[in-house]
Amino acid sequence: MTPTFQHAIEATIAAALTAGTLYGGYTYASRSATSQLFGSTLVAPKKPNEIALTFDDGPNPRWTPQLLDILAQHNVRATFFLIGQFAASQRPLVRRTHEAGHLIGNHTWTHPNLARTSSERTHEELSRTSSELEQTIGAPIRYFRPPYGIRRPATLQIARDFGLIPVTWNIIGNDWNATSTQSIIDRVNRRMARNALSGLATNLVLHDGGHLSLEADRSRTVAATRALLEQHAATHQFVTLDAWA
Repeated sequence: MTPTFQHAIEATIAAALTAGTLYGGYTYASRSATSQLFGSTLVAPKKPNEIALTFDDGPNPRWTPQLLDILAQHNVRATFFLIGQFAASQRPLVRRTHEAGHLIGNHTWTHPNLARTSSERTHEELSRTSSELEQTIGAPIRYFRPPYGIRRPATLQIARDFGLIPVTWNIIGNDWNATSTQSIIDRVNRRMARNALSGLATNLVLHDGGHLSLEADRSRTVAATRALLEQHAATHQFVTLDAWA
Protein backbone atom coordinates (compact mmCIF):
# COMPACT_ATOMS: atom_id res chain seq x y z
CA MET A 1 0.00 0.00 0.00
CA THR A 2 1.44 3.35 -1.02
CA PRO A 3 1.57 6.24 1.49
CA THR A 4 -0.81 8.24 -0.70
CA PHE A 5 -3.36 5.44 -0.84
CA GLN A 6 -3.07 4.84 2.91
CA HIS A 7 -3.60 8.55 3.58
CA ALA A 8 -6.71 8.52 1.39
CA ILE A 9 -8.15 5.58 3.32
CA GLU A 10 -7.44 7.24 6.65
CA ALA A 11 -9.05 10.47 5.47
CA THR A 12 -12.13 8.60 4.31
CA ILE A 13 -12.44 6.79 7.64
CA ALA A 14 -12.00 10.05 9.55
CA ALA A 15 -14.68 11.75 7.45
CA ALA A 16 -17.07 8.85 8.01
CA LEU A 17 -16.47 8.93 11.75
CA THR A 18 -17.03 12.68 11.83
CA ALA A 19 -20.25 12.36 9.85
CA GLY A 20 -21.43 9.59 12.15
CA THR A 21 -20.66 11.67 15.22
CA LEU A 22 -22.50 14.66 13.82
CA TYR A 23 -25.51 12.54 12.86
CA GLY A 24 -25.57 10.94 16.30
CA GLY A 25 -25.38 14.34 17.96
CA TYR A 26 -28.19 15.72 15.82
CA THR A 27 -30.36 12.69 16.54
CA TYR A 28 -29.79 13.04 20.27
CA ALA A 29 -30.49 16.77 20.25
CA SER A 30 -33.71 16.40 18.26
CA ARG A 31 -35.11 13.26 19.91
CA SER A 32 -33.90 13.12 23.51
CA ALA A 33 -36.69 14.43 25.71
CA THR A 34 -34.27 16.00 28.18
CA SER A 35 -31.75 17.42 25.69
CA GLN A 36 -31.40 21.19 25.67
CA LEU A 37 -28.89 21.35 22.79
CA PHE A 38 -31.35 22.82 20.28
CA GLY A 39 -32.85 25.20 22.83
CA SER A 40 -34.51 25.08 26.21
CA THR A 41 -37.63 23.04 26.85
CA LEU A 42 -39.60 22.71 30.06
CA VAL A 43 -38.82 19.32 31.57
CA ALA A 44 -38.96 19.20 35.38
CA PRO A 45 -37.56 21.25 38.27
CA LYS A 46 -35.81 20.09 41.43
CA LYS A 47 -39.06 19.25 43.21
CA PRO A 48 -39.01 15.48 43.75
CA ASN A 49 -42.39 15.37 45.46
CA GLU A 50 -44.25 16.89 42.49
CA ILE A 51 -45.80 15.15 39.49
CA ALA A 52 -47.08 16.83 36.35
CA LEU A 53 -49.51 14.34 34.85
CA THR A 54 -49.83 15.06 31.13
CA PHE A 55 -51.86 13.46 28.36
CA ASP A 56 -51.13 13.66 24.64
CA ASP A 57 -53.08 13.01 21.42
CA GLY A 58 -56.59 13.84 22.61
CA PRO A 59 -59.28 14.81 22.94
CA ASN A 60 -60.83 11.38 22.55
CA PRO A 61 -64.61 10.99 22.92
CA ARG A 62 -64.34 7.63 24.67
CA TRP A 63 -61.26 7.85 26.90
CA THR A 64 -60.87 11.53 27.79
CA PRO A 65 -64.20 11.70 29.68
CA GLN A 66 -63.22 8.64 31.73
CA LEU A 67 -59.92 10.27 32.65
CA LEU A 68 -61.68 13.51 33.57
CA ASP A 69 -63.94 11.58 35.92
CA ILE A 70 -61.00 9.81 37.58
CA LEU A 71 -59.06 13.06 37.97
CA ALA A 72 -62.12 14.74 39.50
CA GLN A 73 -62.52 11.89 41.99
CA HIS A 74 -58.95 12.51 43.18
CA ASN A 75 -59.17 16.31 42.93
CA VAL A 76 -56.18 16.32 40.58
CA ARG A 77 -55.52 18.71 37.71
CA ALA A 78 -53.58 17.53 34.66
CA THR A 79 -52.25 18.99 31.42
CA PHE A 80 -53.77 17.89 28.11
CA PHE A 81 -51.83 18.45 24.88
CA LEU A 82 -54.48 18.37 22.17
CA ILE A 83 -54.26 17.62 18.45
CA GLY A 84 -55.97 20.47 16.66
CA GLN A 85 -57.98 18.46 14.13
CA PHE A 86 -59.42 16.29 16.91
CA ALA A 87 -60.12 19.30 19.11
CA ALA A 88 -62.09 20.88 16.25
CA SER A 89 -64.37 17.82 16.14
CA GLN A 90 -64.72 17.57 19.95
CA ARG A 91 -65.24 21.17 21.06
CA PRO A 92 -67.66 20.41 23.93
CA LEU A 93 -65.13 17.95 25.33
CA VAL A 94 -62.34 20.54 25.04
CA ARG A 95 -64.49 23.03 26.94
CA ARG A 96 -65.32 20.43 29.58
CA THR A 97 -61.61 19.72 30.08
CA HIS A 98 -60.81 23.40 30.46
CA GLU A 99 -63.76 24.11 32.75
CA ALA A 100 -62.66 21.26 35.03
CA GLY A 101 -59.47 23.22 35.70
CA HIS A 102 -57.07 21.28 33.51
CA LEU A 103 -54.38 23.00 31.48
CA ILE A 104 -54.77 22.83 27.69
CA GLY A 105 -51.69 22.71 25.45
CA ASN A 106 -50.88 22.71 21.74
CA HIS A 107 -49.84 19.37 20.17
CA THR A 108 -50.02 20.57 16.52
CA TRP A 109 -52.89 20.15 14.07
CA THR A 110 -52.00 16.77 12.51
CA HIS A 111 -49.14 15.38 14.69
CA PRO A 112 -46.28 15.53 12.14
CA ASN A 113 -42.59 14.91 12.74
CA LEU A 114 -41.50 18.51 13.08
CA ALA A 115 -37.85 17.70 12.37
CA ARG A 116 -38.94 16.92 8.82
CA THR A 117 -41.52 19.62 8.18
CA SER A 118 -40.77 23.00 6.67
CA SER A 119 -40.83 26.10 8.81
CA GLU A 120 -43.91 27.22 6.91
CA ARG A 121 -45.80 24.04 7.75
CA THR A 122 -44.65 24.13 11.36
CA HIS A 123 -45.94 27.69 11.59
CA GLU A 124 -49.32 26.59 10.20
CA GLU A 125 -49.57 23.53 12.49
CA LEU A 126 -49.01 25.61 15.62
CA SER A 127 -50.96 28.68 14.54
CA ARG A 128 -54.05 26.76 13.47
CA THR A 129 -54.11 24.68 16.63
CA SER A 130 -53.65 27.57 19.03
CA SER A 131 -56.34 29.55 17.21
CA GLU A 132 -58.80 26.64 17.39
CA LEU A 133 -58.14 25.98 21.08
CA GLU A 134 -58.25 29.64 22.11
CA GLN A 135 -61.55 30.19 20.32
CA THR A 136 -62.99 27.09 21.97
CA ILE A 137 -61.96 27.74 25.58
CA GLY A 138 -61.70 31.53 25.52
CA ALA A 139 -58.24 31.55 27.07
CA PRO A 140 -54.68 31.83 25.72
CA ILE A 141 -52.64 28.73 24.93
CA ARG A 142 -49.17 28.96 26.46
CA TYR A 143 -47.67 25.46 26.23
CA PHE A 144 -46.61 23.31 23.29
CA ARG A 145 -45.38 19.74 23.11
CA PRO A 146 -43.84 18.61 19.82
CA PRO A 147 -45.16 15.27 18.52
CA TYR A 148 -42.88 12.40 19.51
CA GLY A 149 -40.85 15.03 21.39
CA ILE A 150 -38.93 15.63 18.14
CA ARG A 151 -37.82 19.15 17.34
CA ARG A 152 -35.15 21.21 15.60
CA PRO A 153 -33.97 24.73 16.43
CA ALA A 154 -36.54 26.29 14.07
CA THR A 155 -39.34 24.35 15.80
CA LEU A 156 -38.55 25.89 19.16
CA GLN A 157 -38.10 29.36 17.72
CA ILE A 158 -41.45 29.23 15.91
CA ALA A 159 -43.12 28.08 19.11
CA ARG A 160 -41.64 30.98 21.03
CA ASP A 161 -42.68 33.39 18.28
CA PHE A 162 -46.25 32.35 19.13
CA GLY A 163 -45.62 32.87 22.83
CA LEU A 164 -45.60 29.11 23.44
CA ILE A 165 -43.37 27.39 26.00
CA PRO A 166 -41.95 24.15 24.54
CA VAL A 167 -42.45 21.15 26.84
CA THR A 168 -40.91 17.69 26.75
CA TRP A 169 -40.82 15.15 29.65
CA ASN A 170 -38.67 12.94 31.83
CA ILE A 171 -40.97 9.89 31.93
CA ILE A 172 -43.06 8.46 29.12
CA GLY A 173 -45.35 5.57 29.97
CA ASN A 174 -45.19 3.80 26.58
CA ASP A 175 -48.89 3.22 27.10
CA TRP A 176 -49.70 3.24 23.38
CA ASN A 177 -48.15 -0.22 22.96
CA ALA A 178 -48.23 -1.58 26.51
CA THR A 179 -49.12 -5.24 26.90
CA SER A 180 -50.84 -4.66 30.23
CA THR A 181 -51.88 -1.99 32.70
CA GLN A 182 -49.29 -3.26 35.17
CA SER A 183 -46.47 -2.80 32.68
CA ILE A 184 -47.34 0.91 32.47
CA ILE A 185 -47.47 1.24 36.25
CA ASP A 186 -44.17 -0.59 36.73
CA ARG A 187 -42.39 1.48 34.10
CA VAL A 188 -43.61 4.76 35.59
CA ASN A 189 -42.73 3.77 39.15
CA ARG A 190 -39.20 2.67 38.19
CA ARG A 191 -38.54 5.96 36.47
CA MET A 192 -40.12 7.97 39.27
CA ALA A 193 -37.67 6.34 41.67
CA ARG A 194 -34.82 7.35 39.36
CA ASN A 195 -36.09 10.94 39.23
CA ALA A 196 -36.29 11.03 43.03
CA LEU A 197 -32.66 9.95 43.30
CA SER A 198 -31.77 12.89 41.05
CA GLY A 199 -33.94 15.25 43.08
CA LEU A 200 -36.26 15.88 40.14
CA ALA A 201 -39.99 16.23 39.79
CA THR A 202 -41.77 13.89 37.40
CA ASN A 203 -43.13 15.15 34.09
CA LEU A 204 -45.13 12.12 32.96
CA VAL A 205 -46.55 11.54 29.48
CA LEU A 206 -49.53 9.25 28.97
CA HIS A 207 -52.00 9.27 26.08
CA ASP A 208 -55.76 9.78 26.14
CA GLY A 209 -55.96 9.25 22.37
CA GLY A 210 -54.01 8.13 19.34
CA HIS A 211 -52.72 10.46 16.67
CA LEU A 212 -53.85 8.27 13.77
CA SER A 213 -57.57 8.24 14.60
CA LEU A 214 -60.16 8.55 17.37
CA GLU A 215 -60.39 4.74 17.59
CA ALA A 216 -57.27 4.09 19.69
CA ASP A 217 -57.71 1.79 22.70
CA ARG A 218 -56.59 3.61 25.84
CA SER A 219 -58.28 1.37 28.40
CA ARG A 220 -54.89 0.45 29.90
CA THR A 221 -53.99 4.12 30.23
CA VAL A 222 -57.23 4.83 32.09
CA ALA A 223 -56.67 1.95 34.48
CA ALA A 224 -53.00 2.86 35.01
CA THR A 225 -53.90 6.48 35.72
CA ARG A 226 -56.36 5.42 38.41
CA ALA A 227 -53.76 3.15 40.01
CA LEU A 228 -50.98 5.75 39.90
CA LEU A 229 -53.21 8.36 41.51
CA GLU A 230 -54.13 5.95 44.27
CA GLN A 231 -50.48 5.01 44.84
CA HIS A 232 -49.00 8.51 44.89
CA ALA A 233 -51.72 10.87 46.09
CA ALA A 234 -50.57 10.65 49.70
CA THR A 235 -46.88 11.22 48.98
CA HIS A 236 -46.81 13.55 45.97
CA GLN A 237 -48.42 16.77 44.83
CA PHE A 238 -49.94 16.68 41.36
CA VAL A 239 -49.50 19.95 39.47
CA THR A 240 -50.15 21.39 36.04
CA LEU A 241 -47.17 22.58 34.04
CA ASP A 242 -47.83 26.24 34.68
CA ALA A 243 -46.70 25.63 38.26
CA TRP A 244 -43.17 25.15 36.89
CA ALA A 245 -42.95 27.84 34.24
